Amino acid sequence: MAGSGRRRRPRGLLAAAEWEEARLRLVAEMVGLGLDRGEAEAAAGRKVELARLRIEWARDRLDAFFEMQEQAGEAYKRRIEAHPDVDWESEDAPHLPDPPEEAVAEAIYAEVMAAIHQDRWPRHLHCRDV
Repeated sequence: MAGSGRRRRPRGLLAAAEWEEARLRLVAEMVGLGLDRGEAEAAAGRKVELARLRIEWARDRLDAFFEMQEQAGEAYKRRIEAHPDVDWESEDAPHLPDPPEEAVAEAIYAEVMAAIHQDRWPRHLHCRDV
């Protein structure tokens, strides 16, 4: 992440071989349920690819969330440093309004949580024909 010293998480939750293993297990389950092997292969491929794309999207959005959280922290720090005369530990210390970066971080987090918990994915990550 820019200027933070924080290392980005490694890309790709699963290796290609692990995705293929998941696809093959799904094909076997579908065939076991009576689906034609060709149809099972096609459907499993679509489902696994959709899962991979959703995971990648969520990771990218969470990277953006962490970046905004870091920027918000830096903004707070700058505001505090701009007023060295204020005892920020005191109960009488003035309230600092949230920096704009905090609202962006909250919006990103809400977007990811809506996708995960309410199945509200961005348009390009809907099931389509799966």
